[in-house]
Amino acid sequence: MKPTYQEYKTKRILNVHKHVDGWFFDKYSAHPYVGCAFGCEFCYCRETKYLRDRAPDDFDRVIRVKVNAAELLRRELARRPVDVIACGDWQVPAERDYLLSRRMLEVVHDLGFPLFIVERSPLLTRDLDLLTDINRRAWVGVVYSISTLDPAVKRAFEPKSPGVKTRLAAMAQLAQAGILVGTALMPVLPFVCDDDAHLEEVIVATKDHGGRFVLAGGLTMSGPQAERVWRVVDRYFPQARPTYERLYAGGAHAPPRRYTADLGRRVRALCQKHGLSDRMPRWIEPGPLGVNRWVAERLFRKVYDLELEEAASRNFAKMERRIWVYRRAAWTVDELATSVEVLYNSKGVEGLMTLPGIGPRIAGLITGWLEEWSEREASQD
Repeated sequence: MKPTYQEYKTKRILNVHKHVDGWFFDKYSAHPYVGCAFGCEFCYCRETKYLRDRAPDDFDRVIRVKVNAAELLRRELARRPVDVIACGDWQVPAERDYLLSRRMLEVVHDLGFPLFIVERSPLLTRDLDLLTDINRRAWVGVVYSISTLDPAVKRAFEPKSPGVKTRLAAMAQLAQAGILVGTALMPVLPFVCDDDAHLEEVIVATKDHGGRFVLAGGLTMSGPQAERVWRVVDRYFPQARPTYERLYAGGAHAPPRRYTADLGRRVRALCQKHGLSDRMPRWIEPGPLGVNRWVAERLFRKVYDLELEEAASRNFAKMERRIWVYRRAAWTVDELATSVEVLYNSKGVEGLMTLPGIGPRIAGLITGWLEEWSEREASQD
């Protein structure tokens, strides 16, 4: 059944994030629709904090359309420094009827911003002309969400979403056009498809269709969304209930850190086996601040490494402090208004240690990375 549309003019369209997250690296986000006709049962957007004043059952039945999205984006984005924007929503039938995401791409293209997209819809390839031009002028990274290749699991949890084969075909088409593509293996559903065989199947399919990385994330459970997940589990996978009761005991929002870290380590090993990364390469801006992005990316990777090590630690509090130290250092370097390379060349390690949150150990790591950066730049001359 086709959803009902509610057209309205929003007061603003652009979200500006305080910090990048170390996963997708987007500084801005802008989306033209509220709600989604694909209606995946596990979608985190069904959680109360995202629904706000909307009825839970309206999520996939009533799509709110920001008819002035492109005009507002042009006005608001033009005032901002160039950085990665997560933009658009190619859900069907809304985007097919309104073309708002395409019009937003035209804005991104005209203003020269790098672009990040996470999608389930193959309709994205309709706009390959614009995506190719944006990639040539700036940068484009696309992530396709795939939880499983198992048709039975898909029918249970996301019966209205596009077929996985069509997503993979779209991924291949984008890759052939020279666009960075990968898979968001999210959410990984406990018991149902979190074994190595299921994980490896998605990783191999990603590689076979031109993907360069796979990002894995677990299932969160909250409010109306959790109720829907429980109904699906009880109806289609009753044998999984004890596992879910253990992982989400006491109404936990996410599985225990040990489970999440173990999942991440297994995905990393499988990615390495097939020549893929478990991290997404970020956009590196041209000019003197590009080195800051490059160094910060390595600090963010260190954060993730520590998160995977956390499960084996006997001192969670100490490990959490280490993770926070590296995350803070990543933000410091990423948001530095001057080149970290210039700072190091003029003041050495002592200069690096004047930056907030950077002590001797991290300064030493940065020193090594700056040497790598210099070699990298020299090889490209």
